[in-house]
Amino acid sequence: MQCEFARQFFEMLAAVTAVQKAPRTYCGGQTLYHAEIDLLKKIDENPTANVSMLSEKSGVTKSAVTQMSGKLLNKGFIEQYQDPKNKKEKYFRLTQEGQRVCREHAECNKNAAGEMCSYLSSLSERDKNTILEFMKRMTQYMPICSFLCECDQKGNTCFQTTEKEGTEESCWN
Repeated sequence: MQCEFARQFFEMLAAVTAVQKAPRTYCGGQTLYHAEIDLLKKIDENPTANVSMLSEKSGVTKSAVTQMSGKLLNKGFIEQYQDPKNKKEKYFRLTQEGQRVCREHAECNKNAAGEMCSYLSSLSERDKNTILEFMKRMTQYMPICSFLCECDQKGNTCFQTTEKEGTEESCWN
């Protein structure tokens, strides 16, 4: 059973990573990557931010912001402008289409969070504490990125234990 927990945990991590990397189709059939959505949100939250500030706030390089902003410009989600006092810096703002995509993304997140909250609030306090403790412990083991069951090498399975000299031995003993 222990190995099944670990296997499910790492499958969940792989699924989250895959979702983060995969593009998503938004209103009007436009495809955007997670990083592009993040940049749209940063532009919306920081209307006076230049490329350097957006880079810092997004945690990506200035060249990545420049590259992504070019794609978002071409897709019609943002527009570029300059401050009359500083013609050197580039600034961006969302177009109506960009605002609509941000709203759609926020609504999707709100719905998913609501479903997760409903599920979590249906759990007992004991179950919640068990899950939290499991997540904390698994986070400690994060240098590993997959889990290979060693039960078969010891002659056990994850779903049973064997008696050896009066003690139980499972795959994690």
